[in-house]
Amino acid sequence: MKNYTVFDAYKTNSAGVWYFVPDGGVFKKGKPCKGFGAIKYAEGSVYTGDIFYDGKNFNKKGYGQQDFTKSNIGDTVKAIGEKKYKFVGQYDYRKTDWIYGNGVVYYTYEDGKPSHFKKGFFKGLDKIGEYNGEFDYSRLINGYKREMEFDYDENAGVIEERWEAILSAFAAVKPPYTLFIGDSYFELAVNPEYAGKNVFEKFFDKNYVNAGICGSKFADWLRWADKLRGVPAPEKIVINLGFNDLHNGKSVKGVYGDFIKFNKILRNYFPESRIYLVSAVHCPNDPNYFIAENEYNKMIADNAIKNKVIVGEWNTRIEASGQNCFHIDAIHPNEYGYGLFAEFIEELLKR
Repeated sequence: MKNYTVFDAYKTNSAGVWYFVPDGGVFKKGKPCKGFGAIKYAEGSVYTGDIFYDGKNFNKKGYGQQDFTKSNIGDTVKAIGEKKYKFVGQYDYRKTDWIYGNGVVYYTYEDGKPSHFKKGFFKGLDKIGEYNGEFDYSRLINGYKREMEFDYDENAGVIEERWEAILSAFAAVKPPYTLFIGDSYFELAVNPEYAGKNVFEKFFDKNYVNAGICGSKFADWLRWADKLRGVPAPEKIVINLGFNDLHNGKSVKGVYGDFIKFNKILRNYFPESRIYLVSAVHCPNDPNYFIAENEYNKMIADNAIKNKVIVGEWNTRIEASGQNCFHIDAIHPNEYGYGLFAEFIEELLKR
């Protein structure tokens, strides 16, 4: 009797579990077990490695590799003109839904030939620390050698370009205007690939500055705050931060503390501006953070008057809609979700 299962997704080369080999015995639907297998994701990447089946879902946990050759994750990194090829290392769905732990990100030139690699301790594709323990260079995948190691911040150039665009927007704006400070939820709000027809321009007049920067946290804005010194004072400021902070391992109190510091800076720069703070959203990508997000949301709501901010919470709106509000990545809003998000902000700004 065969002890492996091949699923329809493999036969049609579509997203889903391709095959699964349990550690001993035969796979039975509904019965949790560990094993080895392959999963293809909607954006095109393919994971092969250790899998834990919890009786309902197939989760990445253990050692594996994810190939980005056919995924938009593998698009050319502007800063260096190279492509992400593959991540090989540790995965833990309980932490990030995918990559968490020691590993190596491999890159190729545009023609597919090996260019370099970066080792470290990763959370998602973000390197959050050095490789834990001694790294065995003999385990590099075929085509890569020790001298090809190269570590750098591939987002630095992208962020610099984003700030150039933001500062240009400040130069063109005329008070009274609204300033949106936040992460990818704001930056991608003008991208039809995510927002569809519900881009911000549909809901807000053109007299605003969108200072959304993908992946940003309160800690980043504490470093960048000086860039806001001297810009025209906004009538209203909407802040959407905190999600990435929590999902990158910062404690609830730590995130709240960073907010307090940033709020103090904004109050110093713009004493007459009304400040609105959006609560941390619950995205289906990682429900393990819902408890921390709820604690943070309660903390900012309970202290709103003291901090002189107006807090808006839209998780209940998402739940009440009964609709799929998220993009295929299960993190960002889709067209419907951005429509809901914009309507929520419209109502928030009337308070």
